[in-house]
Parts: sequence; C-alpha cells; structure tokens
Amino acid sequence: MELLWEVAQFPLYDVWHQNDWGYILYALAHCTLGDLLILLVAYEIVAAVRHDRVWYRHSPLAGAALFTLLGVLYTFGSEIYNVRIEQSWGYTELMPVLPVLGVGGVPFLQWLLIPPVLVWLLWLLGDMGRAPDAGH
Repeated sequence: MELLWEVAQFPLYDVWHQNDWGYILYALAHCTLGDLLILLVAYEIVAAVRHDRVWYRHSPLAGAALFTLLGVLYTFGSEIYNVRIEQSWGYTELMPVLPVLGVGGVPFLQWLLIPPVLVWLLWLLGDMGRAPDAGH
C-alpha cells in the first residue's frame, strides 16, 4: 500500500519534476522504505503502550486510533522539517496544502487511511489464522 501511495502522490512533489530517473527511483524507494519504518515503529509503540503485540485483535479501535495518530504526528513533523526547514523537497502547485498548518494534505490523508486499513487487514487475517473454538 505504501509503494502504491508513494507512486500516486509522487507527482505532487517537486522531486518528480527536477531530477533524473535514477534519483526519482531512489527517492521513491527511500520514501517507501521510510513509510514502512514509520509504520513498524508506530506499531511497536502501540504494542508497548497496550502491553500486547497483537493489540489489533483485542483493542482494534483504540489501537488503530493511536497507530494513526502516531503516523499523522510524524508526518506533520517530517513535512515541516523537510519542506520548510531543510528544504529537501517541495510541493508542486498540484499538492493540496492544509490551511493553517501549511503542509501537504495528501501525506496526511495517507496516514489517516493506511494505518486503519492495515489494522483492519491484520484483524481479518488474525481471525482467519485462528483455530475454531472447541465445540463449534
């Protein structure tokens, strides 16, 4: 999901328009792997807070809310740092920018949608992998 999202949103960043294909592919891989790392760290933080590595089975809504919030907060900080301070990337005129916050709306949408979808998929796959209860 992260790779597909990155490919879809990549034209909204100036990296797509200002560099050669080698750099574009590097940036795409870098951003995708970075997003996966953010997901893993956020998942582990939720697991530590919930004292449960399979929190998606026992408290999917509360866990998904925290999982999503962590991704959104990281994204906000990353976009502020990389766009405004470090200027390592920028937006094209196609990127919707969140009012007041002044950061890209599409990265926020990414972190509002993907974590809950992943929790839902984990929950579904977790139920598929369980043995049926005795007596049923």
